[in-house]
Amino acid sequence: MKKLRYTVIATTCLVMVLGLQACMAGKELSLGSADPTEVKGTYTLILYGCINAVDVANAAVLVDEKSGYTFDVYALDAMYKVKRDIPAVQALIEANTFFHCGAASVRETELRRIVDPAGKTIAYELKPFYKPLDLQESEVLRSSYVLKDGKVTASFSLDPTYQRKNDGGR
Repeated sequence: MKKLRYTVIATTCLVMVLGLQACMAGKELSLGSADPTEVKGTYTLILYGCINAVDVANAAVLVDEKSGYTFDVYALDAMYKVKRDIPAVQALIEANTFFHCGAASVRETELRRIVDPAGKTIAYELKPFYKPLDLQESEVLRSSYVLKDGKVTASFSLDPTYQRKNDGGR
């Protein structure tokens, strides 16, 4: 009975999140590979996750302050921190340090460019990849970036395959 109730609650929450995301009309931005040496200038650093020692839903977004776009995170305020006017090198160091907040071991990180509809890089996403012995999946967090009226909304969710495996296959 307890498992059924948990499954119903989890399914309801997932449907609600997907429904709300579907309501966020706008243009989904694409991601491309990036080299850390191309990250120059000053950034607003968004650190998502690291809520507790077992949290693996962690990401960092470096928003180019000259991009002309505002960024918002589709999450509770307690789930992320924002730091402004951070030099590029310091932002990358802080993001990489941030990922070591929990018990899971980070194998490596991957930097991706967030590209606007004109093909211009407006931000960077940095995500940790975990060691397979700690987690069954190396990349456990899905991310999307939607542009509407000059505002980019970032949303993050655990990969459903990872979530199923860690819920005991339910």
